[in-house]
Amino acid sequence: MEVAKNIKYFKLYISQFFFFLCTIKGQSYNDLSIDLDQAYFNLNELNFETNISADSLNNGKLKINSFQFGFDKINFDNIKDKSIKMKVHGPELFIDFMEFRSNYILPNYYSLLLSDLSDKRYEYPYDGLEILQKAIETYFLKFDRYPNDYNDLVTESMISSNKYPFKNKNWSYHLFLPDSIVVKTTSQYRFPKKSVNLDWETKTIINKQSDIYSKDEINWSLHWKISNIKQTFISDIDINLSSDKLGLEIYQQKGNFNLENMSVALVPNNDLFEQTLFKMNNVILEINDLFLQYSNDNTTPTIQNGNGDFSIKNIDLKLPPTLIKDETMRHVMQDLGVRNGLVRVRRIDLQFRFYDNEFGAISALINSPFLNIRLEGQFSIDTKKKDIRYLDLFDTELRINPISYGVRDIIREWEIRNNKNLNREGSVIVLKLTGPLKKPLIQGIN
Repeated sequence: MEVAKNIKYFKLYISQFFFFLCTIKGQSYNDLSIDLDQAYFNLNELNFETNISADSLNNGKLKINSFQFGFDKINFDNIKDKSIKMKVHGPELFIDFMEFRSNYILPNYYSLLLSDLSDKRYEYPYDGLEILQKAIETYFLKFDRYPNDYNDLVTESMISSNKYPFKNKNWSYHLFLPDSIVVKTTSQYRFPKKSVNLDWETKTIINKQSDIYSKDEINWSLHWKISNIKQTFISDIDINLSSDKLGLEIYQQKGNFNLENMSVALVPNNDLFEQTLFKMNNVILEINDLFLQYSNDNTTPTIQNGNGDFSIKNIDLKLPPTLIKDETMRHVMQDLGVRNGLVRVRRIDLQFRFYDNEFGAISALINSPFLNIRLEGQFSIDTKKKDIRYLDLFDTELRINPISYGVRDIIREWEIRNNKNLNREGSVIVLKLTGPLKKPLIQGIN
């Protein structure tokens, strides 16, 4: 949803810019030439404190060692009623160390998450009890007595043991009416044994685990820090304003964004042992040799060619002991081969090459201690269509290398559950993708 929203805003900005071009096209301007060598805004040792919001405890603090923003070169030439040409080296941005601190009174998100995880573990029996209540009431109206056991309801077709949630054989249902209904895990349940007790008179679950978690608000401390940020753009813009044509050409020679050493720490109630810590070592985004055209003959801008590279290195997520002690979280950590709650991804890469206004190549990589994924392929796209779903893949290969035993078990369980076999080269899963992105043909699933 967020991506679609950003695309919508981008299209709005583009349409407004083109409206501006149409406006200046209908006016007459004299010849004009402007050359600007440098224009920069500089700050050194900025310390800023403010009350961000009513729940921020009046203590928002921002610190920046050095801030620089501006243009290295701007050249502007206007030929009367014919064209406007611009060469822009910028905007350039440089930030040397930025730090933000604040405190907020907010809900205890740890408790909310643990409560949701607990309810998720009991999803089958909770749903089963809701259906059983209605079935038992129907049975009582028909026979003027309570059913003796679960099988009475099955025999009278008031519930189906082959449908959700009763087809799940990890749970068994026991009727002790008119006092209670008890749901227990069976021998097939591979996690610690559980039970749920429903009081029939009040129709409430009397030992619901999620009720033990506090819903009170607590003090959260936020500490956000970045070592430095660098951004550079070099572009040529050519606007044709002739009487019979309105045209725009943008050639971005170089576009670079670099962020180093970002960390975000969330600390509940000043307890550093329970903090959640997120770190990224390096983020790089480059878009070079991008050539975009627009004319009043075609209302949709077209991209002739362009190269893009996106890379994130060394992502760390350190979860607090309160979360990793949870049964579900503990099993997820075990499946990923993660210890001490530290989830690490070494590298995420995405590269694309677009050329001839129609064809391109894509490469993607996810490298982690528990799973490696690599995608290599080519694509074609109909630029007359505005939806990326009309992109067609060909000669595209997806390679999935599950490293941890837990991830291998998850994939194998999926194969058994769906009666599928994934094509493998050794331990690496290899899939071929062709056809439209919205519904590609996948070769390698039998």
